[in-house]
Amino acid sequence: MNNSESMGEKELLTKAIGGWRGLVDSALPSMLFILIFVFQKNLNTALISALILGGFLLLIRLIERKPLTQIFSGFVGLSISVLITWRTKDASNFFLTGIITNAVYGMALLISVLIRKPLLGYLVGALVGDSTGWLKHPLLIKAYTTVTWIWVGVFGLRLIVQVPLYLNDSVALLGTFKIFMGWPLYLLSVYLTYQIVQTARAKIK
Repeated sequence: MNNSESMGEKELLTKAIGGWRGLVDSALPSMLFILIFVFQKNLNTALISALILGGFLLLIRLIERKPLTQIFSGFVGLSISVLITWRTKDASNFFLTGIITNAVYGMALLISVLIRKPLLGYLVGALVGDSTGWLKHPLLIKAYTTVTWIWVGVFGLRLIVQVPLYLNDSVALLGTFKIFMGWPLYLLSVYLTYQIVQTARAKIK
């Protein structure tokens, strides 16, 4: 494995979480929504405030000419959540798009490992410019299968915890668990992905 391939996982770390700035930006609108709704009991104010904050964060990125992929996709998701919640007048629906996203990602990853084509392998492979080269190495296949299972667990755990809270309209708890099962769990999983794949790569150099 050459240096460019070794750098792939490091780049994956940055792209996966968007750096510390990306972590903060992704969490702030949801945090604001939760705080306003819980303490003021005003759904419209909470929705408008979250949307304004999301738009403000996007504007800052535009002014700074920073990469917009993550913040823009986050703002689109936020806008959809706000629209659904406003139309249904149900605060729990603010978190519905996130639950659906976790279910879709988790199912796609689960299917990929069941058919022995772990998606994490293709993701990192594309990142280093060799989408299928890892398929030649049994150690890498095993590593990518392991880390794909880790991500299946991440999305599955979120669903196990958040779906019952959503069905019970436990908005405060749902919002709290969304935040603490968001970027902290994400960070841990990305770190484990990096360590497992790097260990496998080191053994086949």
